[in-house]
Amino acid sequence: MRRIAPLLLWILAPLAPAQTVHVGPWPNGTLELNEGWRVHDGDNTAWARPDFDDSGWQADTLGPQNGEETGSWWYRLRLQVPAQHAALALMITGGDGTYELYVNGQRMAGPELRRPLLVTYPKEQMVPLEGAAGTTEIALRTFVPSSSMFIADRGAWRVEIGTAEAIERAQRAAESARENAVIFGAGVYLLSVLAGLTLLILFCLQRDHREYLWLGLYLILVASGTGVFEIFTAGFLPCSANWFWAAPAVYLGMIAQIEFVFSFVGRRVSRGWRIYEGLLFAPLILGLVPAWLGVITRGLFNIDEVLLIVPAAIALSVLLLVWYRRGLREAGWLIIPSLFPTLSVALNDVGIIGAYMGWKTVARMGNSLHLGVFAVQTFDFAGLLFLLAIGVVMFFRFTRVSREQARSAAELQAAREIQQRLVPTALPQVAGYTLEAAYFPAEEVGGDFYQVLEQADGGTLIVVGDVSGKGLKAAMTGTLAIGALRTLADEGLKPAALLSRLNRQIARGQEGGFVTCLCVRISAQGAVTAANAGHLAPYRNGEEVALESGLPLGVTAESEYSETMFRLEPGEMLTLLSDGVVEAQRAGGEMLGFERTRAISGQSADAIAQEARRFGQQDDITVLTLTLVGAGVVHA
Repeated sequence: MRRIAPLLLWILAPLAPAQTVHVGPWPNGTLELNEGWRVHDGDNTAWARPDFDDSGWQADTLGPQNGEETGSWWYRLRLQVPAQHAALALMITGGDGTYELYVNGQRMAGPELRRPLLVTYPKEQMVPLEGAAGTTEIALRTFVPSSSMFIADRGAWRVEIGTAEAIERAQRAAESARENAVIFGAGVYLLSVLAGLTLLILFCLQRDHREYLWLGLYLILVASGTGVFEIFTAGFLPCSANWFWAAPAVYLGMIAQIEFVFSFVGRRVSRGWRIYEGLLFAPLILGLVPAWLGVITRGLFNIDEVLLIVPAAIALSVLLLVWYRRGLREAGWLIIPSLFPTLSVALNDVGIIGAYMGWKTVARMGNSLHLGVFAVQTFDFAGLLFLLAIGVVMFFRFTRVSREQARSAAELQAAREIQQRLVPTALPQVAGYTLEAAYFPAEEVGGDFYQVLEQADGGTLIVVGDVSGKGLKAAMTGTLAIGALRTLADEGLKPAALLSRLNRQIARGQEGGFVTCLCVRISAQGAVTAANAGHLAPYRNGEEVALESGLPLGVTAESEYSETMFRLEPGEMLTLLSDGVVEAQRAGGEMLGFERTRAISGQSADAIAQEARRFGQQDDITVLTLTLVGAGVVHA
């Protein structure tokens, strides 16, 4: 509560000695002391003395005004206090850290000058006036740093006097009003930060959905930046917190918004938008320090913010509309929500520019609204609307992605179960041979397969193949090939005839894709018959076996295949492998290649596979070796 006390209580006398007036009891309330001050620039602690002659100083209201009085200034006020009064106190409202108070030449505890990094927006401070009576000289020693462009034009001090009880009540009321000004926004931005952290956790769980990453960063940047701005303007944080976090967060948040929009619709960021993202760093590099030092005016900086941010926000919404009309239905979900935060910041900037330029009507655009005792900024509403809208959008996105992941997981499990038929869990015993196999899929479900099939005449068919593609479709094609292969093997067909029949069945049974396949028939005495359908030729004792290679299976139903026959001597090894060995590739692009593969082809199956993996696995790796140890000898 504030009441204007009778002027008889005070005689403000900046030009002449104060006159003593006898008055009654002190009224219930406070009295503003903002007129009749003597003002002088510079800094000299002698100006605090009560007997100092300030008659040559300029008479003015308590400043600074309109950002013109940065640097050091002194303000003096002479007043008459009744000899008998209740305990009195002053309440000074001003930039915390920008002034010191002297009463009758004595510096009062509490207010102090601080470094520019610690200066805050104006807030209230109560200073008891103990023992003040009669002629009393009040002096304010002030210093508004040029770095504090956010406080220079809003740092005008206000001084009130009253009983200690009245001043305490006024201070509590003012503090409560400042707290009420940030409660609504703080709640909105806390929810936004929590939502952003949740999205970052979702990204950790779903790394292929980068829209979670960028939206999470956007929410955290915008919410924390705007929250810092509001808390700063309420006097609870220093100007530097706003300047070095809230201001950069606007530009960094715009970059995150661009990345989110393009990730959300599954598009790559174009070169033009990349250039614009680079431009957003210019104010951070070229504008922050000059503005902090007062070289760039506050109005100019806000104009720059509006010109850089608003057109891009509108352009993003137009781009989303274009994508929506071209069939990207999800893009339509973001058109309106994407405008809320940016336009609200721009509206606030326009209000700040209006205040800076003295345009009162325009300045009102930056004013807060009131819901009861709570003050609500326009960007508080915008932040809440955006959070609700984007929450709905991401809920539907997450639901759709979860359904797709569940379907993919089911397909993957089905493919794994099918793949168990493509690769034997254990190799069978083959009379006269030692068999070894190594299999390492490049992904969770590979396209390679191999089979070892006994024939009725005592021979053994060994087949190694590679299905084009990956996942469930490749596994299904491989299963088709193996099912047909086993049926044909029971008929006792030779390798070339088997591949021809198998090719016709695969060509009729699939849509697109193909299968490379190497079919080898061995006898216990070392006789080998081989036919090849587009697969890598085998190696015999470290040398490639010359085979005629036909087309892969499934390319055309009319393909025919030829056979090559040779004999293994005891101790000789035949190595069958997939192209995942030859195509192993280092980070620089160098491939393992045929020469290195030939050089290691005489090693064990596991050694060959491990060498390819160390070199850099790019595709499924399958290696199968068979060594003739002599007739009648059986090895697992």
